[in-house]
Amino acid sequence: MVALTLLHLALAQGPTGWLGRTLMLVHFGLFLLWQPFIRTEAHLASHQLIAMTLVVAPMLLMFNWWLVTAWLLLLAGIIGGRVFFHTGRSLRLYYLLALAYLILMILVVAVPMAMPQEVRLDMNMVSLALYGLPVLIAIMSALPVSANDDGGDEVIDLAYSVFLILLLGVVALGSISMTLLKAEGYLPALFITMLSVAGFLLVASWLWSPKIGFSGLGAMASRYMLSVGLPLEQWLHFLADLAKQESDPSRFLNRACEGITRLLPWVTGGRWEAGVQFGAFGEKSGATTEFVQGPLTLTLYTRTALSATLIWHFNLVAQLLAEFYQAKERDREIREMAYVHAIHETGARLTHDVKNLLQSLNTLIFAAQHSQAGSDALTGLLRRQLPQIASRLNHTLDKLRSPILDKGVTRNAQSWWNDLKQRYDGSGIEFQTKGAWENLRLNENLFNTAAENLLENALGKKRAEGKIKINIEFEELDGRAALTVCDSGSAVPPHIFSDLGTRPVLSENGLGIGLYQVARAAELNNYRLAVVESRPGSVCLSLRPKHAEMDETQG
Repeated sequence: MVALTLLHLALAQGPTGWLGRTLMLVHFGLFLLWQPFIRTEAHLASHQLIAMTLVVAPMLLMFNWWLVTAWLLLLAGIIGGRVFFHTGRSLRLYYLLALAYLILMILVVAVPMAMPQEVRLDMNMVSLALYGLPVLIAIMSALPVSANDDGGDEVIDLAYSVFLILLLGVVALGSISMTLLKAEGYLPALFITMLSVAGFLLVASWLWSPKIGFSGLGAMASRYMLSVGLPLEQWLHFLADLAKQESDPSRFLNRACEGITRLLPWVTGGRWEAGVQFGAFGEKSGATTEFVQGPLTLTLYTRTALSATLIWHFNLVAQLLAEFYQAKERDREIREMAYVHAIHETGARLTHDVKNLLQSLNTLIFAAQHSQAGSDALTGLLRRQLPQIASRLNHTLDKLRSPILDKGVTRNAQSWWNDLKQRYDGSGIEFQTKGAWENLRLNENLFNTAAENLLENALGKKRAEGKIKINIEFEELDGRAALTVCDSGSAVPPHIFSDLGTRPVLSENGLGIGLYQVARAAELNNYRLAVVESRPGSVCLSLRPKHAEMDETQG
């Protein structure tokens, strides 16, 4: 406010007189203390003071109304750029009054006094402005603004400042031009110029954001400034399409980087490195800039050195490439893990098939060792079981050649049930049947795998816990075969109970990968493997059709 007061006194005295120039010198000193560009407590070196003196001294010696107009435009731009940084109502009003004072001083005093004598504004109007404008300074002094509120370390909005300086310059120069060309008075010329500028600003503001389906000049300018003229939108579309087409990480990076050189002609080439993989594209000529994002190091060769804004944009480009590259690497790892998982599951399934075949062979060997040579019963048993074992072994080899879960072949239920009883004869298992099941047909592979896994798990529990009862029940449910194996041992642990049949589980007595494979085969054949009952002394697992009703309880 003191600086504005001294400025007003200097202009009232006239910039050409010694008193006016002295007051302007004091005004410049106060401006240097107030200016928001350099902190007030900063120390200036001697060469800086000399340079400042060499600039200010000639200006004061040649000071006139044209220099006054330029100085007032600069002050108006600086203050206009600070108005929008203040949220307090009093401080914002303070700066708005200062801006209004400077604008009126430019248009009513400085510009008319700078024009030739014959077209100047009536001096009475100039005198009225010189005596009336101090009212604004008096109002500013009455506002409740403390010295701490007006910190000198605040920045200004450069865009608003430049826009305001240019706008005031257009109004001032337009008024002068119309006054000189039309030979009219200054006030009519000023009024017409302000109306023309206001109309232009109204149309420009509508074009900036029309809200009629057209995004407007504002969106176009924002997009241009954000992309700095780079076709990033086209490159992003290209990158998204390329991510769908290319699955190999190295080829993806090569093609993506080649797309940069096609869309940006001033990028001559580059190279990239990601772990042990690397590649090059384009020509190695021009300025070199390196970008590092995660595992990716991208080096670009450009015709000229990149500016700070372009470096920031290309950092985003490198970050996108690194994210896509890591995603491709993860996809490849997942595919490899899925392949290894499929091999593991195939091996586990075949291991259980071989184990069950070995159990059948052990049963036959046990029967041969405890039977008399040439016994008709032994001969009949071997005749029935050996072809079955050979057929199952051949089916196991077929699985190894094509490791895909198959639905298998069907077999008469009574024939299958009799073979199962013979294989486990003498093991202490009680076999039971229910319903009209004799004429049913069942999936031999599914029921062989289910029965042998359930019975082997129960027999393993019997060997671990001592004397327990094991029984297997075969029945007919809604026209389809069903199987239930029960034992009187300990209950299934809760962590096994929740995961049983859905994923491999770890346990001391099995109940892991074998039943997991049974559950998958059952799902393929529209069956369901479930724990019917699980409590100490009564544990039952069942293979039943999905549509059959089951009562399941958790122990």
